[in-house]
Amino acid sequence: MRKSSRKASGNILFVGPFAPPYNGDGVKNSCLKAGFEGAGIKGVEWFDTIARQGPRWRNNLRLLAKMWGSYQIIFSLNKYGRYYLLPIFALMQTLRTKKGVLYVVGGSFHQQLQNDLSPWRRRWMVACLNRLDGVFAESRALQQGLEACGLRKVELVFNPRRDSGQRWDLNEAAQGRIVFISRVTRTKGIHDLLEAVGRLLLAGRCVQLDVYGPVDPMDEPLLQKAVRESGGRIKYCGLVEPGKVQEVLAAYHFLVLPTFHPGEGLPGVLVEAGMAGLPLLISRFSALPEYFEEGESALFTAPRDVAALVTAMERLLVDEALCRRLSTGVQKVVQPFRMEAVVAQSLDLLHAYKWTW
Repeated sequence: MRKSSRKASGNILFVGPFAPPYNGDGVKNSCLKAGFEGAGIKGVEWFDTIARQGPRWRNNLRLLAKMWGSYQIIFSLNKYGRYYLLPIFALMQTLRTKKGVLYVVGGSFHQQLQNDLSPWRRRWMVACLNRLDGVFAESRALQQGLEACGLRKVELVFNPRRDSGQRWDLNEAAQGRIVFISRVTRTKGIHDLLEAVGRLLLAGRCVQLDVYGPVDPMDEPLLQKAVRESGGRIKYCGLVEPGKVQEVLAAYHFLVLPTFHPGEGLPGVLVEAGMAGLPLLISRFSALPEYFEEGESALFTAPRDVAALVTAMERLLVDEALCRRLSTGVQKVVQPFRMEAVVAQSLDLLHAYKWTW
């Protein structure tokens, strides 16, 4: 790969939401920013689409002015940002020369194109996307799905994360400690996990479940009830600082994320867990089987299958050799997701598109 530590020779506008809040798009964009700056790329202006000060309309007007005046634009957007900004970019492009790429946030953009839009709006959106130099998809399933929709220039570029260096060790302090880090909502599997842990506790298993993440209001009563009835064996631990996630994960026996969340791609917490070498128990859902191999880098259960979840957790609780095999395997899986590798690949693609910075 080309070395990416060159001084700025051009200008790039990067458009997207940044953390906080610490959701998928904000964390991804903050990581990309750190990676570009760490690679010595100084010709990038970072525009936060979240209105931090003043009304949202004023922030949007500033953004449109920046887009009009910029020759090279990187978009890293979720669903609504894509629908709003990419047609505007395409219109601007008909009036003056511009280059653009899109990092797709999430794993279901191809399904959104098929399900959200009427046929004529879908054709228009695909035409707008095809005016970009490249569309960067987080998974092979998404890449293939977008190509099936008619996109011509789709590249596989993984969702980056920074490796902070902490590593998992199944010591006495970690035994029996289970962790969930995600948005605490039904579609992320928290209801099923709470029921499964409840069954383990009733069976006399010595387990502890720690739950981290923002709690959806409608799911808070169920979480509070589970915490009260667990006798201290289920705890809600609040939010984790982004730079501390890998350190927190490394202290547990294994992570459980039985998600069936619409739009699920590859949750960043699974990459951070993989960097720590933490064994994973996840649902066979969306693109997740694309990344992990059963019994080698993760254990899978079907979404919404509480009994299977209980069985899989019991396996991990008693089979230390399995845990260590999963730990070794998942660390290999996440190598291409390291921030430095993703940024280097991105810069190679931009160079191929004849961008300057």
